Amino acid sequence: MGVKRIPDSSIVVSGHQKGGALGLLFGVVGMAIQSAANTDAGGKRTNDIQDALKYDVAGKTSALTAGILAEEAFRGAYTVATEESPSGVSVAPFIVLTFVNETDARPYIVLKTKLDPSAGSKTPKTIKYFCCEGPAMPLTGEGSLTENNGEKLKALLDAELETALRIMLMDRRTPLARNDDAKLDVNGSLPFIGKPSKWRAWDLGNYKDYRLIEFRGGILVFGGVHAVEVGALEIEPYVKKK
Repeated sequence: MGVKRIPDSSIVVSGHQKGGALGLLFGVVGMAIQSAANTDAGGKRTNDIQDALKYDVAGKTSALTAGILAEEAFRGAYTVATEESPSGVSVAPFIVLTFVNETDARPYIVLKTKLDPSAGSKTPKTIKYFCCEGPAMPLTGEGSLTENNGEKLKALLDAELETALRIMLMDRRTPLARNDDAKLDVNGSLPFIGKPSKWRAWDLGNYKDYRLIEFRGGILVFGGVHAVEVGALEIEPYVKKK
């Protein structure tokens, strides 16, 4: 609730919400008035730069996926869906532009995936994959994400999308080891949340220079697998309090 969607795009703006934004992460009802105000606030921050924020995430996802699946490591692991052969994994890509303060934002690529029951899965499971690279940057002005018609923003999204796709395809083909005891305490900025916060996560190992962690719980809007750059979040082993 309270997010602003850029018209004719797959970009939603968040992090600007005021007054109980954390509660909204859990789908709390009865917040319609606050949500409307928050949505309006998000629109005011982006109304003048909507063209620079346009990014064909669906088209780029299709093109990148085709290229990755043609590589030797993935050859034969997947087939492209047709009307006669349903997709084993459906992928809905979108972007979350999260403000961390009044001027700076971080763009996250999100892939919402679900196994298709008609393709043989008895218990379809939805998993979201998140990737964000680099520090928060000003949304507008000199050196900003939207300078030169969003040149920096689009370069970031290109890189994030490829990373998220590779992790998703890897995990959906051969699931990452999920150890219930590999708990972590994670503190820092997360998609949809404007202020740093502390949450419980699970360690899924590493991918290249990324730490892979998972926030569990379908009701969490940031629940899923996150590719985290070194130093982007404070990550510590969970220590049970006595």
